[in-house]
This record gives sequence, C-alpha cells and structure tokens, in this order.
Amino acid sequence: MAGVGAVLLPLLLQLGSMVPAACGGEVSRERPRLADILDYQQQAPSHSLVPAGAHQQQWCPLEERLERLEAEVTDLRKQNRDLQARVLRLESRDCCSTAPQCCGLQRTCPEGARWEPDACTTCVCRDGTAHCGPQPSLPHCRGCSHNGQSYGHGETFSPDACTTCHCLAGAVQCQGPSCSELNCLETLTPPGECCPVCRPGCEYEGQRHEEGASFLSSSNPCLQCSCLRSLVRCVPVKCQPNPCPEPVLRPGHCCPVCQAPGCTEGNSHRDHGQEWTTPGDPCRICRCLEGQIQCRQRECASLCPYPARPLPGTCCPVCDGCFLNGREHSSGEPVGSQDPCSSCRCANGSVQCEPLPCPPAPCRYPGRIPGQCCPVCDGCQYQGHDYQSEDTFTLQENGRCLRCSCQAGEVSCEEQDCPVAPCTRSASGPQLCSACVLNGEEFAEGIQWEPDGQPCTTCSCQDGLPVCRAVLCSPIPCQHPTQPPGACCPSCESCTYHGLVYANGQNFTDVDNPCHACHCEDGTVRCSLVNCPSTTCAKPQNGPGQCCPKCPDCVLETQVFVDGERFPHPRDPCQECHCQEGQARCQPRACPSAPCGHPLPSTCCRTDCKGCAFGGKEYPNGADFPHPTDPCRLCHCLSGNVQCLARRCPPLSCPEPVLPPGECCPQCRDVPGGCPRSGDAVPARNQEHFFPPGDPCSRCLCLDGSVSCQRLPCPPAPCAHPRRGPCCSSCDGCLYQGKVFASGERFPSPSIACHVCLCWEGSVNCEPRACAPAQCPFPAREDCCPTCDGCEYLGVSYLSSQEFPDPREPCNLCTCLGGFVTCTRRPCEPPACSHPLTVPEHCCPTCQGCLYHGITAALGETLPDPLDPTCSLCTCQEGSMHCQKKPCPPALCTQPSPGPCFCPVCRSCLSQGQEYQDGEEFEGPEGSCERCRCWAGQVSCTRLRCPPLPCLLQVTEPGSCCPQCAGCLAHGEEHPEGSSWVPANSPCSICMCHKGVVTCALVQCASACIQPQQEAGDCCPRCSGCEHEGQKYEPGESFQPATDPCEVCICELQPGRPPSLHCRRRQCPVLVGCPPSQRLPPGPRHCCPTCAQALSNCTEDLRGTELMPPDPCYTCQCQDPTWLCTRRTCPELSCHPWERHTPADGCCPVCKASTQSCTHQGRQVASGEHWAVDACTSCSCLAGTVRCQSQRCSKLACGSARMRLLP
Repeated sequence: MAGVGAVLLPLLLQLGSMVPAACGGEVSRERPRLADILDYQQQAPSHSLVPAGAHQQQWCPLEERLERLEAEVTDLRKQNRDLQARVLRLESRDCCSTAPQCCGLQRTCPEGARWEPDACTTCVCRDGTAHCGPQPSLPHCRGCSHNGQSYGHGETFSPDACTTCHCLAGAVQCQGPSCSELNCLETLTPPGECCPVCRPGCEYEGQRHEEGASFLSSSNPCLQCSCLRSLVRCVPVKCQPNPCPEPVLRPGHCCPVCQAPGCTEGNSHRDHGQEWTTPGDPCRICRCLEGQIQCRQRECASLCPYPARPLPGTCCPVCDGCFLNGREHSSGEPVGSQDPCSSCRCANGSVQCEPLPCPPAPCRYPGRIPGQCCPVCDGCQYQGHDYQSEDTFTLQENGRCLRCSCQAGEVSCEEQDCPVAPCTRSASGPQLCSACVLNGEEFAEGIQWEPDGQPCTTCSCQDGLPVCRAVLCSPIPCQHPTQPPGACCPSCESCTYHGLVYANGQNFTDVDNPCHACHCEDGTVRCSLVNCPSTTCAKPQNGPGQCCPKCPDCVLETQVFVDGERFPHPRDPCQECHCQEGQARCQPRACPSAPCGHPLPSTCCRTDCKGCAFGGKEYPNGADFPHPTDPCRLCHCLSGNVQCLARRCPPLSCPEPVLPPGECCPQCRDVPGGCPRSGDAVPARNQEHFFPPGDPCSRCLCLDGSVSCQRLPCPPAPCAHPRRGPCCSSCDGCLYQGKVFASGERFPSPSIACHVCLCWEGSVNCEPRACAPAQCPFPAREDCCPTCDGCEYLGVSYLSSQEFPDPREPCNLCTCLGGFVTCTRRPCEPPACSHPLTVPEHCCPTCQGCLYHGITAALGETLPDPLDPTCSLCTCQEGSMHCQKKPCPPALCTQPSPGPCFCPVCRSCLSQGQEYQDGEEFEGPEGSCERCRCWAGQVSCTRLRCPPLPCLLQVTEPGSCCPQCAGCLAHGEEHPEGSSWVPANSPCSICMCHKGVVTCALVQCASACIQPQQEAGDCCPRCSGCEHEGQKYEPGESFQPATDPCEVCICELQPGRPPSLHCRRRQCPVLVGCPPSQRLPPGPRHCCPTCAQALSNCTEDLRGTELMPPDPCYTCQCQDPTWLCTRRTCPELSCHPWERHTPADGCCPVCKASTQSCTHQGRQVASGEHWAVDACTSCSCLAGTVRCQSQRCSKLACGSARMRLLP
C-alpha cells in the first residue's frame, strides 16, 4: 500500500491545483507576485494596444488551453477510479491463495459470491477477482450531476465561492452564505464578496447623491434635502430678504434674486445671491453678491453642552451622543464622574448625574463627613449647616434666641436670652452700635480680621476701637520646620535642611556630604551613612559629588549604558551587546531552531514558517513552483516545508509520441506543414498568426513550417505621465517621479510639501492640500494641517494625555486629550481638622490656624465664641476650633430653671428649653408622643394613647405620634389611598379606596348629547367627537357638562376609532361607621359628603360580618382587614321608565303603585316584577298575587342498573 499511496498523492496534488483554474470561470487580471509560479497560472495582461482581431487571436490559445485542462481533469477522474479498483485488487492479492476464490476486505469468498462492503457498494467474485461498484437501484445511493459534473452520494462541493452544495440521494442541495440583515434602502455586493453591504449615498428623484451631501430637490426647488445614512430628509427652504427693490424669480429657483452679475470660481458659475458649501470643508459657506464671492464659517447652535462629533460630510456636532474627555459616548452610556458620590451617564449630548442611593440613617438630622457620600449620625446637618457631634451653636428663630447642641445626629435646642450688644445708647435716638475703621476699611463690632500684608497680626473691633496684637506662634514638634510663604508661623509639613526645602516623605542625599542619605519626615531630617555596594570591575571610578565608587559606563553610538547591562546594538538589532569594564562587547544574537525545514529569513534569524526559502528564492505559503534544478518536478510550499513531486504528463492521442530534448513529457510528432510551439501548446497551422507564449507584444506567422515574428507598433500615449504597460505605454495609470500610481489615486507630492497629487487617466495634477477642519477646539499644528493628536492652549503646545498647570489659574490643573483641554481645580487632600485656614497664595487649606465664622485664630489662641460671646470661649487647636461653655455655679434643686448663660437657677421646672410653672401641663420632647406636668419642681411624663385605625396598611408621618391609614387591601391586592380601579370580574364596575374603606359599584352612565351610541364592549353610550356646546376637547381632558357636580365627561381615544365623549356620574365613598351628626354635606362644586371623624375599624373580631351603612344602596363586609362595600344590584322592572320612582328611604326604583304590590318571603315586590327563586323556579307579581312556575323536565327511561339523579 505504500506504493499505491505514493502514486495517489501526486495525482491528488495535481488535481487540487488544476481544478480551480479549470472551474473558476474567470481569468485573473493580477500579475503574479513570484517569478516561478506555474506557467498555466500566468495569464496574459488584460489591456494592450492591438487591433480587435488580434485580441480574438490572442484569446484562442487560452481557450484551447482551458479545453485541454478540462480534458485533463476528466482523465484524472477516470484514472482515480481505476486506481481505486487497483487498490482493491492489490488488497485481495495480499491475502488470497492460488485457488479460484476472492479474498479481501478481511474475508474470503468463493467464485460467484456477492457481498456488500458498505450500504451503497456491491461486490461479486469473478475469475478470482472482486468486482465492486455502486448500487444505483437504491435511491439514497444515487450520485448527482450538477453543471455537467458528476458527484457521489454524500459528496460536498462548491460551484462558486459563495455557494456550498451537498449530493444526497441523487438530489443536489445548495445553500448560500449567511449574511446579516441590513437596515438600508439599497444594497450592493462588492466584487469578491458574498454578502451585500449598504450602498453609500442616496438615490432621490433618479439621481445619486453622496453620503452627507446637501442638495435641492429637482422637482421642487423649495425643498432643501440632505443624504444621511442612506436616507433622504427634506425641509422647506427659507428665503432671505433681498436688498434689491425688484427681485426676479428665475426658473428652477425657489427664492427671488437680484438682477446682478454672477460670480465665477474656477469652472463654476454662481448666480447672484447663490450660496454653496466649499468642497472638502462643510463648515465654510460662500455666497455670490454682485460679482464678489464672500465666504464665512457656519455657526453651529449649541444645543447641548457635550455634543458628539459631526457626522461625515457635515459641519455641526449632534446631540445623539456625548464627546467627553476625548472619548465618544453613546446616549445612555455611563461616563466618568469627578464626584465619587454620584453616577453620571450621557443623555443626548448632556451629562446627567444622580447621587448614589444612601440607606436611611437612624437619626433625624444626619450630617455629612468629608470623604463619605452618605450622611451618618456622627454629625448633624441642621438648617443648611453642618456640625460635629457634641458641637454647640446658637440660632435665631422668630425673634427668639436658641442654643442648640448636636449629639449623634440629633439636635436639641433651648431658648435663652439674646446677648446684649456692647453699644452705647444715644440721648436722641435708639440704641446704636459703633464700628471700627482701619486703613480705610470698616469692620463691625466684635469681628476679628487679619490686616492685608500682615499675616502675623490679628485685629478685633471692641467698643468701636480696633485692637491689634501680634500672633504668638506655638512651639512646633519638629527640628527642621519650613516657613511657608505668606504664613506667620513655621510648619512641619516639609523640611528645610541646609537652605533647601524637601517634601514630607522625600529621600535625598546631603548636598554637603554625598555619603549621607537623608529622609524628611514631619519636619525633621534624619540622615545615615550610605552603604556602598561591592563592584565587579577591576578599576572602579569615583567622580565629584559621588560617594561610592562604581564601574565605568559604556558609550556606544552616542548612547550610554550602565555597567553590566545587556542590550541590543542601537543600529544592528541582530547583535547583542554587554557593557563590561567600560567596553561594549557585541556578538551575533543566537537564533533558535525553526520548526520547519525551509523557513523564511526574519529580522535576524530564519524562523518564519509562513513561507518557504528554497533554491535561493522565497515563496508564499501554499504556492506551487517548479523545482530549481529539475524542470520535471513540481514543488509545493506548506508552512515552511517543501514537497516536490514528479509532474503528471497529460495523455496523448497519437500512437507514437516522442520526447523532445529538454522536455519532461512526450509529445506527438508535428503535422507536416505546421509549426511547433513552445510548451504544451497545439502546433500552429500553416499561414496561421499567433502570439508567442509569454510575449503578447509580438505577433508570429507559421509559413511552411517556419515561424517569423515581429513586434507590434505602439501608438503615442495621449497623456502626460503614462505608465509602462506590458507592451506599450498606457494611460490607465501614471508614472510620476519613478513611482507608479493607479488612475484616480491621490498621493502626497514627492517634491512639494503640503501638496496632494491626483493621477487621472495618465496625467498627474498637484495642488495644495485642503485641510479639513479639526474636530476639536484646541488642535495642534503638525505638518500642514491641524490635528487633534495634541493641543495648543494659550500659545503653548502640549502632547495628548499630558497634564500641565493652568496658565491663568495656578490652582487649576489642565489635561490635553485629543485636542480637548479640560481644566479642573487641583485636588486637595481633605484636612484633618474641622476649621482649616486657607493661606494667601496657596490652593489648599491647612490646619496651621482656624477660620471660624469669619474669624481667623492662630494655633492655641482662645477668644470669645462669635455665636455666643458672653457665655462661651473657643480655642484653636490643630486647625479645629473647640468651644465650651463657661463654668456655672451648682444649683441646689433637682429641676432648676435657666438663668444668665444658661446657668441653672431654682425657680420652676425646665424641660426642652422652656420654663413651666408649678402644676402646668405641656407636650413632651418632639417625637416622644408624651404629655408632661410640672409638679413640685419635678417633671413627670406619660405616653399618649393612639386611637385604633380601620386599615391594615398604616404609616406614621414624620413628626406625628400616631399612625394613619395608608390605603386599602382588597382581594389580596394593596391600593393606595384615593386610588380607583376596575375589578377583573366586573369590567363595568369601579372601585375606590377612601380612608381604608373600599367602595365598589356599577358605573352610572350619563349623556351629554342627543343621540349617544353604544358599541360592543362599552359600558356606557358614547358621544361621537369630543365637542360639547361649541367647545372642543383633546383626548384625556375632562369637564362638567351641567351644573350637577356629580357628572363628568372625559374625551377618550380608542385604537382604530376617532375620539369620543364618555360621560358618567361620580362615585362617592361609603362612610362606614359615621353617625349622621358627623356627616358633612358636600360643599359648593363638590359631589360627595364627608365625615368629621374617623371611620369604623374592620378589626379581627369583625372579620366576615356585614354592616348596613347609612346609604341603603350598599352592603359592607369586613374582609382582608378592610371594609368592602358593594352597591346592591337592582332588579329589572316591567313598567316603563316614566312609571318608576325611587322611595325616599330606598335604593332601587320601583313601579308606581298603580296596582297592588306583593309580599314574597318578607320582601315587598312591585306589581309586574319578575324574579328567580332558584335555578328551576321563577315568580312574578300580578295584581297583588304571587305566581310561581317550575321548569318541566322530560321523562327519563333509566335502565335497571341506573337511577335518576338531580345534578
């Protein structure tokens, strides 16, 4: 079998290389990239300057070659089938004996036996040989024929690049490519692709328009249209006022224009008043005015703060996304937030931020702490101000002075006497407070300030006189403090050492002693000796300002490398260098072994297995090429490995072929009178013209067995820069300054900077480059055009992603990102104090002083509390102002009253900041729900009792003591207070929730028109159209049709129907448990009565009971801890509507007493009324007599094994 495989492999390789050429149906127009591609893969060029007849003769050899290739493929298929039969015979001979029997396929069969090696193959033993073939009688084993080709059962083939077919039971099933759905009006399939794509641009009124183009409608010049995303949008043209007195309307124009000369720009003529957009710059609009062209930049309206970039071909940004911090964000996409306590997203060109959700705090006045997002009970926020826990502060409310304290998120206040201002009373007027004047500035009484330019001085206004004193600096706990500029006292935030300032935490070397390594920590410098490491070189060096000796560095190609460093050579990456003893020693880099036999050379090594290097030439992966020394062998490159096999010679039709010298395959002898051709071509006939293979520029003639060739003449090229074609110069491209360009290709000018050239039909035209407007506000200048790869801000250039200080505001930090400059305030570390002080010419606050209610205090300074100067003193400690109350003498009673400065005085009872006399009752603390009493100086409190509520859903409002009903619970569903709904089992009923009571009743219809109409599914008749008494109403509007406030009409819009009026009477809630004395009649323009007290409760012991409310039309039942009140259903009456009336104490209408009524089971029934007693009996009242009848049942004939049964 090894010999058989060796025979099959070259046949299969040759078949795989020939089938694409024979079945492709298209000759390649590209020239081969490698010089040694097989000769049958090279095709003649598609363009040559020869006559039409010559073209036909040129294609004749190609057609003949294709016919020969098709014959070779057919012959190869036949040879393949013969080889399969030979394989079966060889296998059978390996195991068979000399007896006339067949052996093979792991079995021995006698002469004449039949067997099936598989479901679709049958074999027979004849003359000791197994003859096998397909079973065409079975449907699932039949082969297929498609486009003249035969395929076996189960075989998969591709008639073209986009179709895959399967042969199944004699039928061919083909399937095209799976393409995604496109959202556009017109599609196209690019050459070489299987799936269509959206055709760029738009087709409108029979004309094609490019994507982003703006144009006028050809049928209506008053429509301005634009092509965006393959869709056309048109808007009416707005005509501008004309400056001329008699404008003229020209044909094909929408707006009248002045009779004035037009403008000429290049080859275009513009009329007076005409506007157009400059090509390549959609933001530049030009206009022709009296022969002069005036251009301006389009002004874009700022419709959103962060618009997205303009669409291609348009000028103005759009609000369907956000461009923020150099990135595009789609609408709805989250964006970064500078506030960690909020989340932001892009919303149509703007950024919407929402605070992060916070859990409820277990206190009434939670405060905010720096660095945390949610309020906590470690502080208080009261009336817009933040206080720390245990802080005391003073407020004024309604003329009263309150002293409050913050304790774990709770604020308690006590009333106190307002402090008396230290002012003098004039003899002729009211009391006046004096002010202080210093250096032309006026300061109020009691305020403290720091004079300008004197940071070490503090002043205060006392009795109208400014009092200034020097600030005393407290001792600092560090050895090398720093005096900040503009500050009065030194600081330990950095270190000043030998005249230099070092930041806190910085490591440095002492400038006076380089062998000392120092560290700055909290204003103190600590130094230690440097431990020098050991050196590896023989002669280490010690330079000036250097403590430890080190080995010399290496200098190679102007670059410096540290001793011991290994690095690639700066100019030769294939060499690896090592710096040692100041010398760079380089050697070739060691190459790893390649995983293939013939790799391509890479940068330094031969390790690239994506192609093959064979015989001194390089071939791409998958290429077939002739053997470099043996023309009779064909080689194949596969992942860096080369396999060469002998060429397969085509079959010959002549009986005695000959082998020409230098050829691989035998050929038939030439026909006398013909001319041989090179290669496998058919000999030319006598007097036949042909083109020699590989030379389309010559034409040959076969005459009496000899060939004469001459070169075709070339006409002059009608272009300035023709390219060199296969034979003659061609204008289908350009040869410009030694480079070839395709027709229509744009390229930068090789000789003139900032110029762009266009190759068009063999001629090159160069013009200055048109720069598109930069899509960023601060573009950088690069080469010829502005670019958004950097920023130019206030005359200085910055790289993208570079941070730099704001030239206008030193406390801001700016960032350049994609041509956009974003400036934000420098981040400051949160100070570790509550009242930090911001020093002039500094950006961040510091704790080296206190700023408390506008007053500046030095560290350790004590001064009166600005909020309570009479009774409290405050001290500045490490940037936090600590205030405390002045000490009070002790009181000798248990419930003293407040005196001056809130010092206790024994007079009466004091509770919650108020004083109460003996025996007086008062409310307890806010939120405690207690009632208190002052008795003998002692305060005693008891909790208030809350009345029971008639609802399960209860809520306690903030500031209230007792809960209130929050809604209703009906049939397992909760409904909020005041809501109404339609029950699922009765679509023409409506239920409402009022104070925990559910009221349900049928809809009472009303009418606002003469002829209302009622359709299927309507509960009440409707009035067509939403118009009443001449006034029209929009869908959703409601109104009162008459003076009755209980009637209401709503304009409703139903699907598939015009709007209509739906009128009904309002439903009033049932007032369960409300006595008549507490019922309040409805007010003016109100419909329903109300109750002055709470309604009855549906408690657990009343569950399931019924209650007759004051309204006799309703029956109430206690269920689901809610009273469910349902309106009684009135029986149908037999009398006419005008003969009916409703009794004063009744609910349902009855017929007028023209005849006698009836009494049935204790119920009064009007004459003529019908009712049902049960499912089988119905009764009626006629002239005072009740008549009942039962349904007559048919007789049943049941068998002996059955009995009659009433369901």
